[in-house]
Amino acid sequence: MRIASIVAAAALALLAGACANRTGDMTIAEWCAQDASRANTDICKQHADTEEVRTTLGARIAEVFGVANRAQQTADTAMAREITCVTRTLNRTRTGSCDPGYTLTGCTQTRYTTRAGGMAILRSVSDSECRFNSQVLEVQVRCCAMGPNPPPATMVRDQQPPSPQTPRPTPTS
Repeated sequence: MRIASIVAAAALALLAGACANRTGDMTIAEWCAQDASRANTDICKQHADTEEVRTTLGARIAEVFGVANRAQQTADTAMAREITCVTRTLNRTRTGSCDPGYTLTGCTQTRYTTRAGGMAILRSVSDSECRFNSQVLEVQVRCCAMGPNPPPATMVRDQQPPSPQTPRPTPTS
């Protein structure tokens, strides 16, 4: 009885070893390509699907990194420019405007009361001014100029935005 169980275990081990070494040292792709009739086996179909997904995903990842690198280059170029920004605070006005040589980048109603009419509606915005539907108590207008020697600015609250506390990100490759 003992000999029979040893022989059965050895036969089972031999059969498992033969199944495990069915392809020898070939890869799945080589094994599938060796015989045309194997293309319809489950393992070859699965391998073909996996390779298609891997190729498509690899192309998509390369495309995304390309877009990210172009965006980083554009941001680096913009950060290298000499830009001077100022914030003008205007009281009791309907229009917020920038000094000559500056471009309007932001316009915000910062103070209002219900007695004075509440929040005003921003009617128009251009490169030089913003216009509200009625007079507002206070408007802050953000204006920026490019170049090493910006023109003088009037009614200015601050010259530069505060420096960021986080370090600049490193470009991806």
